[in-house]
Amino acid sequence: MMTVGLTGNVASGKTTVADRWRESGVTVIDADKLGHAVLEEDAEVREALVREFGGGIRGADGRIDRAALGEAAFSAPGRIATLNAIVHPPLLERLDRELERARTAGARLAIVDAALVFEFGLGEVLDAIVLVTAPARIREERLRDARGMDAERFARIMETQMPDEEKVEACDYVIVNDGSIDRLRAEADAVLAAIRDSMDEYSEGEEDDG
Repeated sequence: MMTVGLTGNVASGKTTVADRWRESGVTVIDADKLGHAVLEEDAEVREALVREFGGGIRGADGRIDRAALGEAAFSAPGRIATLNAIVHPPLLERLDRELERARTAGARLAIVDAALVFEFGLGEVLDAIVLVTAPARIREERLRDARGMDAERFARIMETQMPDEEKVEACDYVIVNDGSIDRLRAEADAVLAAIRDSMDEYSEGEEDDG
């Protein structure tokens, strides 16, 4: 099975590409959903987060309030790294299980949809990586229009994410999302076609290794 990472910083259009590929019948594993599951189902993680960030991150129902957790994590330098150190290991365990499930089901291609592909240390593990990128000005406008996010919050998020300029050279495919949604979908289709074309060569390499 070929594994491909799909990454992109906030408001890049990565989710639109992931949805397009999912509609095409490709197995897409959403790392963000796995992260949600960790918060919902892993009591040890929840307890560790409350110890680090305080009881204020719990909602009225006792669950982790992701918005409150985000505010706490962005409150001071180094707090995002603390959050990641708690959540990433169990998330990656779940990712491994999902990939194995896809492999057992006979999938020839699995996409790992994760904004933090490189931060997770997956750059050397996946067979190829696709970056969805857009100019920072456009991404800030999208977040302001969609979520009412102000410039200060956008800047804080940007500080925690690896710059696109550093990701480009480490990626096999780059989709620049600075136009219409139809153009983005067309670019997604073209990249998926290129990945599928490369799968024959990848399969031959696996056979040779075997």
